[in-house]
Amino acid sequence: MKRRTLLQAGGTLAATSVAWATGCNTTKGGADAAATTGNAAGTNAASAPAGALGRSRATASSWTALDKSLDGKLIRASDAAYATARRLYNTRYDSLKPSAIAYVQHPSDIAECLAFARRYDTPVAIRSGGHSYAGWSSGNGRLIIDVSALSKVGAPSGGITRIGAGAKLIDVYEGLGAHGVTIPGGSCPTVGISGLTLGGGHGVASRAYGLTCDSLVGATLVTADGKTVDCDKSQHSDLFWALRGAGNGNFGVVTELRFRTHPAPRAVMAYLTWPWSKAAKVVASWQKWGPTQADEIWSSCHLDARPGGTPGVSVAAFSLGSYSDLKNALDRLADQPGGPGPATSVRLTPTSYLDAMEAYAGCSSKSTAQCHMPGSLPGHTGSGQLGRETYAARSHFFDRSLSAAGIQTLMAQIESGGRKGVNGNVALTALGGAINRVGRTDTAFVHRGSRFLAQYLTSWPANGSPGSRTAWLNSFHSAMRRHSSGAAYQNYTDPALTDWKSAYYGPAAGRLAQVKQSYDPQRLFSTFPQAL
Repeated sequence: MKRRTLLQAGGTLAATSVAWATGCNTTKGGADAAATTGNAAGTNAASAPAGALGRSRATASSWTALDKSLDGKLIRASDAAYATARRLYNTRYDSLKPSAIAYVQHPSDIAECLAFARRYDTPVAIRSGGHSYAGWSSGNGRLIIDVSALSKVGAPSGGITRIGAGAKLIDVYEGLGAHGVTIPGGSCPTVGISGLTLGGGHGVASRAYGLTCDSLVGATLVTADGKTVDCDKSQHSDLFWALRGAGNGNFGVVTELRFRTHPAPRAVMAYLTWPWSKAAKVVASWQKWGPTQADEIWSSCHLDARPGGTPGVSVAAFSLGSYSDLKNALDRLADQPGGPGPATSVRLTPTSYLDAMEAYAGCSSKSTAQCHMPGSLPGHTGSGQLGRETYAARSHFFDRSLSAAGIQTLMAQIESGGRKGVNGNVALTALGGAINRVGRTDTAFVHRGSRFLAQYLTSWPANGSPGSRTAWLNSFHSAMRRHSSGAAYQNYTDPALTDWKSAYYGPAAGRLAQVKQSYDPQRLFSTFPQAL
């Protein structure tokens, strides 16, 4: 089974959907955004013009010259590594054919690539982990700037760590865990840290420590003119504000992120299930309970469509507090007035923070090297054992609890999916805590008043047809919209949104447009449909 449909708890596998946190979709939704067109059923990623930036089109000799100017690898269609290098995490986008993939080694390599793009009107795409929900970290005819080689996880000094933009989450957790610290982030081990951070970033420690972007204290990036810019609260503060929630593919190529670290103490993982007949009570109780718990307690409520079978309902929980505190909290969830009563199955597992992140990644029995994609390219390892997946997803934020009618709609859509043979789910993730104590205008992530986030997801076998699955997904999303705030999570990039600017950025959109004009006036980074 794919890790998307499994939650590992203390070495045991519990059937559920791991679409919580960032999921293995993560980073990114827009995580690595920078290209093309598409919709919820997929993207054709047709080549879009880079704008009136250059005077001629690139020739074979132009590409050869670019290759020679780089210290990193430039891979083109004639190279043996191209078939692997062009792939994204989601197999839906295997038909995309970029012109080249540049595995940049340092800012000077990036500046060379951007100069090439300006000179030859070549559209660029920026890639960290390759988890863009819309496939916008690639695209036909594009020059992919892949930052995977920029992967150093620096030892913390004075409570601050420097992390290369291409570091994968498993390496971040392992590197920081060796020093007893962490940063809040998602569950998917191959998501890139920059894609996750620049769109917000949430995970099991976020109610305690905030979003990933809330721990960001500074960043370095190469802007469209090839200049290297450092930004934080005191220098280029407008850019620093924008990067925390709207930074994917809009303002430059990030090379390094600087984070404030947090303790990585002992933790407790929990997983509970109830019969489907209790689903309405589980959802009603969880939505009152989850967002109001102590900061150290995170939770997610899952409803799973099972083709030809009875749907499932479960709650996953995680705590940085004590075993007894989490157990007592879960008892209150089950036993509150109108609650679902005792769960059919309950697992509480004390563990270390690092072991928990390895478990959620599906890597408890794997070495760090094995917890990667296989191969010799940057970001891969020779002993990597992780595979790719095929899926589509959409999202909503909810600022208030669902009404009884909303809960019935949620359940009806899940039941409909099972009858139609769809493998799909919805994951409701509790927000609040440290996430919501950040002011709505303090960063470009404006969803600070929401109680929970819903991700609707469907998956299917590679090379299978998405038709009935994505039709169900779109129907689910449409049915729930009137119950939601109308906002969507920018890291779960949704090409089907017509009001994406409002859904992602709300009142921040106007200020973001001004920052865009300041740092990318010729719109070099505006070659994908949802570019600012």
